[in-house]
Amino acid sequence: MSQVSLEKVFAEVRKVRVRLESIEKTLESLVDALLPEEEISEEEWKEIDEIEREMEKGEYVSLEDIRRRYGAKKRG
Repeated sequence: MSQVSLEKVFAEVRKVRVRLESIEKTLESLVDALLPEEEISEEEWKEIDEIEREMEKGEYVSLEDIRRRYGAKKRG
């Protein structure tokens, strides 16, 4: 059996990591290109800010509460 040096293994791992980073960047670009852009109103921005503050405090709302609030039905 031939021996593989640790340096060769590390070099190959680095190559794989570089390729993976390239794939990730490509996928991010595709997502950005394919997702539609939406205008957000001032009211929506305020709601997003409030949600972020709640998250920072560790506060949350259950999915059931959200479904009741917005009249959404369970799927399935």
